[in-house]
Amino acid sequence: MRMLVTGGSGFIGSHVVDKLLDAGHTLRVLDMKEPHRGDVEYFNGNILSREVVKQAIKDVDFIYHFAAASNIDLVKNNPLETIEFNIMGTAHLLEEARYNNIRRFVMASSVFVHDTRGHLYTTSKLASEMLCKDYHTLFSVPYTILRIGTAYGPRSRNADVISIFVQRALRNENLTIFGSGKQKRNFIYVEDIALACVAAINENANNKIFTIAGKKSITIEELAYTVKNIVNPASEIILKGDNNREDDYLGQIENLDFVQQEIGWKPEVNISEGIMKYVQWYKTSVMKTN
Repeated sequence: MRMLVTGGSGFIGSHVVDKLLDAGHTLRVLDMKEPHRGDVEYFNGNILSREVVKQAIKDVDFIYHFAAASNIDLVKNNPLETIEFNIMGTAHLLEEARYNNIRRFVMASSVFVHDTRGHLYTTSKLASEMLCKDYHTLFSVPYTILRIGTAYGPRSRNADVISIFVQRALRNENLTIFGSGKQKRNFIYVEDIALACVAAINENANNKIFTIAGKKSITIEELAYTVKNIVNPASEIILKGDNNREDDYLGQIENLDFVQQEIGWKPEVNISEGIMKYVQWYKTSVMKTN
């Protein structure tokens, strides 16, 4: 089948492209950055452009929507741009999907939509989920919503906590935790996410919401000790209180069994194995080229 991945040049989207190609599908990427591989059809453009979206969606069977503003600090500092890009961008895609007989609109959402304290990112994801449901109710556009945990792994941006801890440990530096260290996260290896996206092709995923997350959550302090033990036991862990971290996302994981029952997916890579995989990739793909 022909698949469109918005944000297919990004961290998670690029792995989704890889796994869909491995499964034998034809890939089209809509992004403002060139994809990491040349065997896909590339549309250079912004999801806020109706004309670009119209051209990119033509003749595709599935849309995987990963393009979004997600960096916590950037979102907080650019509220209007975040709202426009994340919500209106989704609306543009759904509107064109409406007229193109799309077999499924797969929406990349977040487990952080469960955070009752609210945040512009979570608000934009909730609004996008509601748009998916409305376009199904009003215009019969089929959807699948994937609420994804905290992703990590190869090609991740250097600002996420696992990347920061691993890189500092490799440089023989201390691992600094801002806050109490008791903040919990549910980490999910990026290739597990990509395989969930392939599994979402299953007809059982039609018009359903799935949680795509790791088997259990851990605290940031536990994560730091895990990285220390795997990468560099000589690194020290430093706790620094930081009031600016009081509004960090919490995240909540529920219905993990449902996705396995419906489409046969479950996370395979535990946090220790995933960190070792990331370290190996970083040493061979990043450190050797610098």
